[in-house]
Amino acid sequence: MKRRDLDYVVITLLVGSSIYVFATGLVADTMGLHHFGLHSQVGYLWMSLAVMHLIQTWVRVKAFARNRFRPAKSSLATHSALGAQGFAPAPLPNAPESTAQVPKPSAHPPFGKKRRYFLLAILAIATGIGFDRLVTPSDSASLADVDNDVGLLYHRWSQPGYGEAIATILNWGQQPPLYKTYPDSPPLDLPPPALEGVSTQDLTATILKRRSHRNYNASKALPLLQLSQVLHLAQGITDENRDFRTVPSSGALYPLEIYAIVHRVEGLEPGLYHHAIQHHQLELVKAGDLRQPLIKAGLSQDFLGEAQVCFVVSGIFQRTRWKYHERTYRYVLMEAGHLGQNLYLAATALNLGVCGIGAFFDDSLNELLNLDGQTEAAVYLVTVGERA
Repeated sequence: MKRRDLDYVVITLLVGSSIYVFATGLVADTMGLHHFGLHSQVGYLWMSLAVMHLIQTWVRVKAFARNRFRPAKSSLATHSALGAQGFAPAPLPNAPESTAQVPKPSAHPPFGKKRRYFLLAILAIATGIGFDRLVTPSDSASLADVDNDVGLLYHRWSQPGYGEAIATILNWGQQPPLYKTYPDSPPLDLPPPALEGVSTQDLTATILKRRSHRNYNASKALPLLQLSQVLHLAQGITDENRDFRTVPSSGALYPLEIYAIVHRVEGLEPGLYHHAIQHHQLELVKAGDLRQPLIKAGLSQDFLGEAQVCFVVSGIFQRTRWKYHERTYRYVLMEAGHLGQNLYLAATALNLGVCGIGAFFDDSLNELLNLDGQTEAAVYLVTVGERA
């Protein structure tokens, strides 16, 4: 490839990348988006191409700068020859005609052209400022506050319509399995929930009686049947044909998992268990007394170690992300709230104490459950046990 051909290729790529950066920047400003597919990457490419183009044309750029900003010697000689009145001296009588000095045109443009260039530069700057004000959303005054709050930024970005423009550009991944299991852990069958006649309380009485309880009777163990009932009411399967559960879920995708950190439950050794919802079983993930690491992860709240069992609700975000894209975290957290209320009402109907907890160290709790905190992360913590 000849050097001139390479120049043309670089210039073509510069123009193409410039158009892309401009177009994506326009869409981002108009829609209030702060990130757009490949916008930054193409911007870096544009800068690299600009540097490459400068290197290729450096000789011409240097010659232009020399002739443009430094007065040429010939111009000074011409100015001296013209004299103060601006007339060239007449040639000597005996001098050959070929030796007559012909003044060369000045290398500098007339003052009128300089003023024209200056006015064009001012007009370009004013046009850019005006265009920016035109495409910036009308509520841009509040964007500074949004920039400082990631939650508000996400809330704005995930509104319907904002992400649809980039939905075809971003890769939202494939649908993962609906159920999570631990194949190396032997499943433990839970007793059937046997919900008929569990409590004479109706729904109205249960809702009115619901309260958060942080004081538990540490000397008693929770019956295994009650643990089974609470888990089933939290998000157990209620329609075997369609796998519908007790908790509403966007698209029936059910991104949530429940882990039971057992302290004192009849028939179970202390440890971390995973609720295998499909067959209503428990899978032992980690055996042992986990009260101290749980209390440490829960900001030193001692009642985490006094309750008979603590439920950790986690979210597998890809189960929802592949379909609902930028709305994923909204839907996952909504569902966690639904599941938490189910736990509250189930425990209240069984005359148990219950308390939802949002204050915990995410990394510590995820590490306790052996979760990576990205594909699956803890989003809610609920204690259940015998009231003191």
